[in-house]
Amino acid sequence: MESKYPITVMQQIALKFSIMMTAVALAAMLAGVWLADIYREHGSRAVLLPNQVITLFPDPKPLTAFALTDHKNRVFDLASLKGKWSFLFFGFTHCPDICPTTLAVLARARDNIAKNTVGAEDIQFVFISVDPNRDTASKLRQYVDYFDTTFLGVTGNDAQIGNLAGQLGAAYQVAIKPGMENYPVYHSTAVFLLDPRARYHAVFTPPHDAEAISRRFKVVRELEAGNAT
Repeated sequence: MESKYPITVMQQIALKFSIMMTAVALAAMLAGVWLADIYREHGSRAVLLPNQVITLFPDPKPLTAFALTDHKNRVFDLASLKGKWSFLFFGFTHCPDICPTTLAVLARARDNIAKNTVGAEDIQFVFISVDPNRDTASKLRQYVDYFDTTFLGVTGNDAQIGNLAGQLGAAYQVAIKPGMENYPVYHSTAVFLLDPRARYHAVFTPPHDAEAISRRFKVVRELEAGNAT
């Protein structure tokens, strides 16, 4: 039976806030599970640079073959990572807070990196949607262009996304229910760094800060250059 007491505006706001906090809490839990897996896999070889902004792996993990599609309908695969430092972030375009905030931070980080001597010629930022049901190529293009026109929007089917996400330990869950259009999506809040040899080299942990990311990336690039000599 329908209630004779309609939901007030304040009750609606409270309900939305409760749903948002539940989503944030689950995202944090997924991040915690992911970080525990990282340390289990790499053990004492995982190195935290100052301020715990980044976890660096002295023995980077080579990725195996995967295939996705970018917002220009081009194949995005293992070869797409070769020759560039790649910043990968998993999310979805309907994300109300974490995704737009993180992409805005990454856009500022890219600007900071571009000002350095080496510049941004050998870097790329990739937003990987885990919600292919709603995130078409055109929607991804419009979404990433808003933050930076050099950003790539990438997605694929569930198996394709799961392949890459599984290699990085990027936990996510799409809570689709029949007839539900505005379903929630929970995902890792980490930013994954792959080196020009397509190896899982490091990971940036939240809360993300553009200055900190660009400074730590400079250290990582210098360390890698030193190891190559």
